[in-house]
Amino acid sequence: MMGVKVAHRLARKLKKGDIILVSERGLMHLGNKLLQRSRWNHIMLYIGRGFTFEVTPRNGAHICDFIHDLTEKRYAELKVLRRKIFTNSARKKVIRMALKLFKKEKFSPWQYLKIVLGRTLNWGNQGSKSHVCLPNHTCGMGSVVCSNMVALAYYEAGFPISEKYMPEYVVPKDYENAKGFKTVLNKKIKTS
Repeated sequence: MMGVKVAHRLARKLKKGDIILVSERGLMHLGNKLLQRSRWNHIMLYIGRGFTFEVTPRNGAHICDFIHDLTEKRYAELKVLRRKIFTNSARKKVIRMALKLFKKEKFSPWQYLKIVLGRTLNWGNQGSKSHVCLPNHTCGMGSVVCSNMVALAYYEAGFPISEKYMPEYVVPKDYENAKGFKTVLNKKIKTS
């Protein structure tokens, strides 16, 4: 957790469309990180004015007060990624896609399981079940978790996160390898 002033200062550095990767403290979050082989367990899309759009098991897809999260949640670390070349209209398009496609959608434990199993068992090379990114792919929008919500919104706006995996199967570690993105913030958060 961080102080309110520090949280506001951090939020002022963000731009609409930024991707926020979060590592949270706690046993449940550690399990999530181990399953996904990533140091990040949660992904959010910054939509501006101190708010994010995210998907959680408890609340599904929803708009969240990022300042509140920074001051109240047990974040250990966060990283902010931004497309290197990204116009204001492109930023708005990504946010519109996320809100249009997912607002009020429920978190899907089945999609989470499908992603973890698919990536663990390397389902990416099995014919019609291929998770490898193909031209003119139509995304499955029926199931959502945090990492694929952001990837699907970017994909539908014309900016794929991964060249290897379809947006439905993107996991937190894929964001760190996304081409065309730069790290604008990487911060460890001290416990208070």
